[in-house]
Amino acid sequence: MPKNGGDASRPPSNSWIPNLRLAIPLSVALIGLGYALIELVWIQGYSLTSPAFLRAVLILVVVTPLIVWLILHWATNIENAQHDTQTQRHTLRMEAASLVGQRMTSLLDLDSLLTDVVKLIRSKFGYYHVNLFLADEENKEIVLKQADGPSAQLMQARGVQLKIGAEGITGWVASTGQTLVCNDVSQEPRYYKIELLPETRAELAVPLRVGERVIGVLDVQSNRLDSFDQGDVTALEILGNEIGITIENARLFQETKHRYEAMVALHETSLDIIARLDTPQLLGALLRRGAQLLGAKAGMLYLSDAQRKLIHVVAGYNTARDFVGVTLRWGEGVIGQVIETGTPMIINDYWNWPGHATAFEGATENRIVGVPLKWENQIIGGIDILNDPEDRCFDRNDIWLLSQFADLASIAVKNADLHTQVKQFSQELEQKVAERTHELSRAKDQLAIKAEQLRSLWDKTVRLQEEERARIARDIHDGVIQLIAGARLELTATRVVAGVGLSPLATKKMDALWGILDEMEKEMRRAIYDLQPPILDAVGLTPALSKYVGTFKELAGIDCQMQFTGTPFRLPPATEIAVFRIVEESLHNVMSHAQARKAVVTLDFSPTLLNVTVEDDGQGFDIEQRRNNGNGTGLGLLSMRERVKVLNGKMHVSSKIGQGTRLVFSLPITRGMVSDGREF
Repeated sequence: MPKNGGDASRPPSNSWIPNLRLAIPLSVALIGLGYALIELVWIQGYSLTSPAFLRAVLILVVVTPLIVWLILHWATNIENAQHDTQTQRHTLRMEAASLVGQRMTSLLDLDSLLTDVVKLIRSKFGYYHVNLFLADEENKEIVLKQADGPSAQLMQARGVQLKIGAEGITGWVASTGQTLVCNDVSQEPRYYKIELLPETRAELAVPLRVGERVIGVLDVQSNRLDSFDQGDVTALEILGNEIGITIENARLFQETKHRYEAMVALHETSLDIIARLDTPQLLGALLRRGAQLLGAKAGMLYLSDAQRKLIHVVAGYNTARDFVGVTLRWGEGVIGQVIETGTPMIINDYWNWPGHATAFEGATENRIVGVPLKWENQIIGGIDILNDPEDRCFDRNDIWLLSQFADLASIAVKNADLHTQVKQFSQELEQKVAERTHELSRAKDQLAIKAEQLRSLWDKTVRLQEEERARIARDIHDGVIQLIAGARLELTATRVVAGVGLSPLATKKMDALWGILDEMEKEMRRAIYDLQPPILDAVGLTPALSKYVGTFKELAGIDCQMQFTGTPFRLPPATEIAVFRIVEESLHNVMSHAQARKAVVTLDFSPTLLNVTVEDDGQGFDIEQRRNNGNGTGLGLLSMRERVKVLNGKMHVSSKIGQGTRLVFSLPITRGMVSDGREF
């Protein structure tokens, strides 16, 4: 129920009009009749039986009803005119509210939504000024997000923040969740005067709700006293409920879209960085990817010396100065505290922060988000992503995204580091073979150990990748999908509560909201499939690859065909996942590097052997040159070889420049490997 602001309110009430319509004319008629009779009898001295007196009575009896009828007719016309005026105003308000609501349901971009809402409300309702505040629950404030009217742009540039429950009419509404009407702000102690709006005389504020939670306040102001009546309250409360739900839907859609894009970017990042072996190239690529992932300017990567508690800057990307080689102590600066505590940090005003590191004096970047790099529960370093002062501030979403990225980066750094060690050891071994042949056996053993470590690390990398994909898919299913289901339940509950009183337009808007929720669910389920295809577990390798090839053909624009020979059968889950990932990575290479027009994936099933072929008609490459140049692009093929090797299989790649590429791998099939005898 709306609250009236002290004596300033003017509650409309006309319940006495029907009584006056009867009382006034009857009173006038009876008084006139009585006066005329008294004058005839007492003043003029007529007898009650005289003809003149009887004529006068007859005339009064005839004229009095006529007078009463005329007065009643006049009062009825006035009442009808007032009722028509009120009905017309109410209709205009409802039409305006309907137009605003219809416009809201077509927008999912939050900034565009808020801008359109305040402009439409002001133009359709004719208010002096319209403000839309959103709640900042962390700081217990309501913050002006959009305004329309005199000085609106200047107000937004300066910013308006009011303490919830302590400042202004809007602060009170945000605290109580109740509408407040004030038809004379000079009489309202809760009124917060804004110097840029000197003409405000009346104010009406309604809460924006999502269920029982108040997420903001819609505030309208007038430059005339007594401007708001119950019709304004009803129309704006209806709009407030619609705006609250629409804002929440837009926020949920943007968050979902951002998470989906982040998952896709992380997946692409994992494919990119796992294909690099050269450490300097890898570190630069990591920082570039990290900055792009957060939409930021620059970044730095650090490695930690736990024994001496020192931190070394080993790589930088797009920083104002080159800080590679700078050494910090644990606890010094953002990254020093991140590595010392293992906790991510955000500092959006670095040079005014007491803990800033003097080693970075002269840097222009002032906004920093830092996360640790961890490997086997050990902190091996950290990553800083940087922005200039005029760029956006970092928030908790950036910490979440950068932490996911850091998990992949840690694996890549360790992969490249171990590969460098193996490569360096092999070169040293070759130089010493001629001089110290008696040490060859020990050197081979050490090399085998390093190779086994690399294979073990690769196995762990693959397992972590699959677990991470499954975890991300579960998070989307258990989090976002459930939120969408909850939104559907809320929408259904709203329809049930409204019942038959729901207008056709409101029904249409609810149907539109239902359609938006359906589209959001489809996008999420598509993302879940990309991360962890459920069809692979449900029906097996052959249908899963067929579906993936169809999707690849559509997305890559390459004519990709799937062929089968023999009778397909089910394999153990680990084998099916390995085959699926090898084909997936092969087609990813075709799309990224081959410049091909056609590609063919062939599976040949025999009782003792599974042969898989992926070939394209692209530009091809020189295998020997690729093997010897050491530019870090061979880890993609290496990872596929390792997958095949773990399954006791063999892999062969043939390619020539201008003649395409052909990848073939074979896996031995034993009797116990076929999990069931079903055919597809």
